[in-house]
Amino acid sequence: MPVSSNTLIHFTNDKERLKSIFLENFRVGYCKEAPTLGGFGTKCYVPMVSFCDIPLSQIKDHISKYGDYGIGLTREWGIRNKLNPVLYLEPNSLLSESYRAAANYFLARAREEKDVVAKSDDYFRAVIALGEMLSYTKNYQGQLVRRDGTTTNDYRFSDEREWRYVLPSQNGVTPIMSEEHFTSDAGQARSSEVADSVRLEFEPNDIRYVIIKDDSEIHEFVDHLRNAKRKKYSERDIDRLTTRILTTEQIRQDI
Repeated sequence: MPVSSNTLIHFTNDKERLKSIFLENFRVGYCKEAPTLGGFGTKCYVPMVSFCDIPLSQIKDHISKYGDYGIGLTREWGIRNKLNPVLYLEPNSLLSESYRAAANYFLARAREEKDVVAKSDDYFRAVIALGEMLSYTKNYQGQLVRRDGTTTNDYRFSDEREWRYVLPSQNGVTPIMSEEHFTSDAGQARSSEVADSVRLEFEPNDIRYVIIKDDSEIHEFVDHLRNAKRKKYSERDIDRLTTRILTTEQIRQDI
């Protein structure tokens, strides 16, 4: 039995959010991350969309944590759009310590050689590269804090088999934000701008699965596609998607 799937699945607990994804593509939102590097914790906000490549036969637990609604797209679509699996780090590992040492080096150089650093393209490229690496980094295990405020200690994040799309750096600026920046007026304005304007797009042929809660929602979902945006979904597309619908009820009972 394979330990990973050829489908990248995005889950949500909101039916209306799933409907909006089909009509507007994926919105890119800032998510709080708290990777621990070399034993020292850090907090940052990453503009991203998350997926998993867990096989359907093993996905019941993931559904219980992230919601009854989802859309699965081909791995080829993910590679084409430059998604990447998350790098899971053990906080006290040698790799984690190496990352922290590299970050400390560049921060120290910035403080000591401001004039030189300010004119160094190589320095800025290296700093941006570190920021981009951090945006794909997550603790192997740690405390999971859910949206409702409940927590689970010693949660193994690596079991989620997460893939991410992260908004790429542009014009020499990495979009990852510190907690201080994110909570500022400027950070909140940037977060709203990204949510309103940035989309991760897909086409009907990229879709492998549509996951909804139960059979009673099938006609509602199909009618939504048929009535809301004919330009993107032809009748043939809708007929094809209808055959790709799974329910979480089916997954829990039969898969």
